[in-house]
Amino acid sequence: MVKNGFRIDLLSRDIDGKTFEYELTDDFFQQIDGIIQRGLLHTTVQVMGSQRSAFQFTIHSEGVVYAPCDRCLADIELRIDTTDRLAVKLGNEYSDEGDAVTVPEKESEIDIASFIYEFIVLSMPLKLIHEPGNCDEVMIARLNEHLSARSGEDSEDDE
Repeated sequence: MVKNGFRIDLLSRDIDGKTFEYELTDDFFQQIDGIIQRGLLHTTVQVMGSQRSAFQFTIHSEGVVYAPCDRCLADIELRIDTTDRLAVKLGNEYSDEGDAVTVPEKESEIDIASFIYEFIVLSMPLKLIHEPGNCDEVMIARLNEHLSARSGEDSEDDE
């Protein structure tokens, strides 16, 4: 997935209260290969450990991302400001079910890149559509041509 500076060792002696900072750039989003095509965000991850085997991650991302419009496919600029929590515990085998992620104690590291990405995507609107009048005019014209041609074919079939 992402080249890793995103791995956090849960057995590190100074993990409790530690804050990690990341600059998410176009390179990060291109490696993920998801809906977000590019962006620039500042992300902080604060780790709090109530016990040696249970941790609470607070992940805050703020900045801008670009994703395709559902209507015209041109980029939409979306402002992101999200704070999320991730419960992590050490256990026997990896599990990402329910409200907590379990990391095998023998590995003791968690790669948080995909969690950061998922939290960013979850903060985005479900429908990504430009404000009226801001869609790519060429693409909208082509769509209208196809819709007109198609509706003309449908009416001929009904006769």
